[in-house]
Amino acid sequence: METKSDMLRCNMCDEMVRLDDVARHLEGRNHAVKKKVAEYQEMNAQLGKKYESDTSVVNAWIRNLHEHDFV
Repeated sequence: METKSDMLRCNMCDEMVRLDDVARHLEGRNHAVKKKVAEYQEMNAQLGKKYESDTSVVNAWIRNLHEHDFV
């Protein structure tokens, strides 16, 4: 019988995952797609007016992220 302590909540997917299934869950397509969407939303937030003149390496990487599809 599973208890609440045998489960972990995935913040990305908003679902409960058994502790022994966490690795499989993280490798799954459903989680990967939701992670990609969250990264895209973060990228858009970073590229907002507030960061237009930012020349940091991280911002340069984020600006080129759209060229790669990791899913």
